[in-house]
Amino acid sequence: MKHFVIIGNGIASISAIEAIRQIDQRTPITIISEEPYHTYYRTRLSHLLGENPDADKLLIHKPAWFEENGVTVFLSRKATSIDFQNKSVKLDDGSKLEYSSLLLATGSYPFIPPVPGANLKGVFSIRTLNDVKSLYQYIVNKNTGAVIGGGVLGLEAAWALASKGKKIYVIENAPYILVKQLNKKGSEIIQAMGEKNGISFVVPAQLKKITGNEFVSGIELAEFTSIPVDFVIFSTGVRPNTLLLKDSPVKVNRGIVVDQFMRTNIEGVYAAGDVAEYEGRCYAIWPVAAEQGKVAGANMAGKPIIYNEMIPSNYLKVFGINMFSIGDIFGDDSASFAVEEIDEEKNVYKKIFFKDNVPVGAILIGDIKASSAISAAIKSKKAMSSEFIKKPSFTSFLENIN
Repeated sequence: MKHFVIIGNGIASISAIEAIRQIDQRTPITIISEEPYHTYYRTRLSHLLGENPDADKLLIHKPAWFEENGVTVFLSRKATSIDFQNKSVKLDDGSKLEYSSLLLATGSYPFIPPVPGANLKGVFSIRTLNDVKSLYQYIVNKNTGAVIGGGVLGLEAAWALASKGKKIYVIENAPYILVKQLNKKGSEIIQAMGEKNGISFVVPAQLKKITGNEFVSGIELAEFTSIPVDFVIFSTGVRPNTLLLKDSPVKVNRGIVVDQFMRTNIEGVYAAGDVAEYEGRCYAIWPVAAEQGKVAGANMAGKPIIYNEMIPSNYLKVFGINMFSIGDIFGDDSASFAVEEIDEEKNVYKKIFFKDNVPVGAILIGDIKASSAISAAIKSKKAMSSEFIKKPSFTSFLENIN
């Protein structure tokens, strides 16, 4: 009997189910989730820090949707092992689920650097809804915190907490914040806006130690700087959650290695989302996970479709300003050039990067109205006209692509 089993309950899983049901309405589907909630919008968590969120308001689909689509959901349950030869998954209660096709969508876990004091009470990483709830309960009567990491999620966390009256320090080890999403100029604009809103940045700085006895009382930096804080939030990246596959025949590098059909090296076994590694990359980005889940689901249901690697993009709204970036924004190739437009009074910064007269990346800060058109031009590799090449500017670029 056909039976699709999915381990993991994130956006890759939901996208897979939606794709399966467009092709196959009958084959039973079972999801195994370690969390006690149906699939929710994980991308909203960092905006909710300092609150006690209602899970029902975050759900992608209501529980009835799963029933209507013939999906059995095991909540607060854990897959403990997989028998690939006999095609079965063992659960934490000792029961087994047989499958005809298996999707591994176990996601990722937060990376916490091995610094002294990381095990103190008052140290958090934000990956699940329960993480947000735990932080809320802990900081009700706390005033000062440190966010370790100045990436997108770190800044969203800092802004959410600062907006609720907390004094927040952002500690970033890289030369500037948002080092993967912006160039230095763009970063300076965002940081200046954060400082105007009461957030303190220590950049670059390396966390040496979290101080305290049982509870967090402060942090020490490698520069011999001590900062008293009541809590610490790590936002230092994630790692693919591959522990279930230890000593298994599934090929794992950084993540589970998949091909363009999201197939692993084991017949009938697929992987998608943060745990999947495609052509050496693990993006851990929501849109990529959604697309990979869609491809995996369609192929599980018997409709071969190919995953086309997405150009990574980032959207951020913090400190009262919007930011968007996409593609290659560093222009470190000899064939590269860029056009930019700056209005410092309005905190508007726009820069488009080109290679061989084709747009390959963009940064928009303050005014992101053209982000969709620019994204389309980058994705379609639209070549610029000779008129633009003679006199390149941001305005003439928009005329070229509209």
